[in-house]
Amino acid sequence: MDEFRPTKIVEVELTQQLPDLADAVEADGYTRALVTALVHGIAVGQVEMDLADRPIPREVFATCFWAELKDPIRAHFAADGLDVPDALGQEGLASSALPECRRRRVDFLAADPPSVDVIIPTRERPEQLERCLRSILATEYPVDRRRVYVVDNAPETDATRRLVEDRFSKGVVYLREQTPGSSAARNTGVAESTAPIVAFTDDDVVVDSWWLEEIARTYKELPQAGAVTGLLLPMELETPAQAWFEEYGGFSRGFETRIFNLTDHRVESPLYPFNAGQFGTGNSMSFRRDVLSDIGGFDPALGNGTPARGGVDTEVLLRTILEGHTIVYQPTALARHAHRREYAALRNQLNNYGVGLTATFTKVLLTRPSVIPLFLRHLPAGLMFALDPRSAKNARKERTYPAELTKAELYGMAYGPIAYLRSRRHLRRLATRE
Repeated sequence: MDEFRPTKIVEVELTQQLPDLADAVEADGYTRALVTALVHGIAVGQVEMDLADRPIPREVFATCFWAELKDPIRAHFAADGLDVPDALGQEGLASSALPECRRRRVDFLAADPPSVDVIIPTRERPEQLERCLRSILATEYPVDRRRVYVVDNAPETDATRRLVEDRFSKGVVYLREQTPGSSAARNTGVAESTAPIVAFTDDDVVVDSWWLEEIARTYKELPQAGAVTGLLLPMELETPAQAWFEEYGGFSRGFETRIFNLTDHRVESPLYPFNAGQFGTGNSMSFRRDVLSDIGGFDPALGNGTPARGGVDTEVLLRTILEGHTIVYQPTALARHAHRREYAALRNQLNNYGVGLTATFTKVLLTRPSVIPLFLRHLPAGLMFALDPRSAKNARKERTYPAELTKAELYGMAYGPIAYLRSRRHLRRLATRE
């Protein structure tokens, strides 16, 4: 394998003076950077930069960024009712007028916003959980309109309980769910919560200060939305495993708002709607409480901690669409994820993804026989999507991407149907013991 070079994660607000990227990156010994462009605090795109052979001063950085991202930058300024820039200079794109995006945020929070409950399933990761909780409690959302539920799933120690009780006694509720599985944990949180909007994230995520506001405001501005998912960017790319996860696909679903349903916002794709990964990720998703109740909550036979190992977010989002509801992918609801640093952990993660994917399809076909003809029509395209190196799923993989990771996912897919049946049988056994 070629010598791995870690990538510096950089975020740049383009309405302020641009940083000297050479100083910001080379001082830490990096020769590569993944730069996220923000306009008024909203991410509009990313640019990868190789700094090995040429330091990039401000003026060159500005030119490179404008060449890559001028269209989304100009579109953002136009939507804000501001003069559309013709270029990006070293001093940034400052404007004396209050941008519309900021006014909407402030006005929404001042106009009696709805209550939002945030549910975090966790198990024996108190350090990561603390970081996640601090980010949620630091959001701009009114303290009296948010509540956080930490669901300790089949814990072996009292570390999570002590963390919540000792350091987060206000605004955070500790719950315990003894049935293993992230779905069971989420269902426990939902049963205890009371807000009309229920948001979910994981303990390895740090949310942006406007994350909750952007979720809640999307429901107001798009009342047809039954679920809203957000943009998830990598927190770091320090190891080969983290870089390979981004090549695998990562968690980002792009920087444009997208609407999904089975009617007026149906995607023209031979895989739709079974390619449910495009709808978003369980690390940053939310539901109207009545919609989540209508579709039956989370399937306890799926998710981490069950024999099915994964699939919980894919299945619940797919079920949301199949039940006739609308999902909105809202990239202004920004969060950042700590990818697994070790290769063995990544291999296990991708194997679990494969198991969870086909376990999800097994569940759908068992409970919805009416979709079997549609699923079979999509099956050839789905196999090409999974196996063809040129497909959208695989095209980002560099030549150094380990073949073992691809095999681990495919082996997981082969095992998924069996895993789901075992998971259902395991749940029945647990129920008979109670």
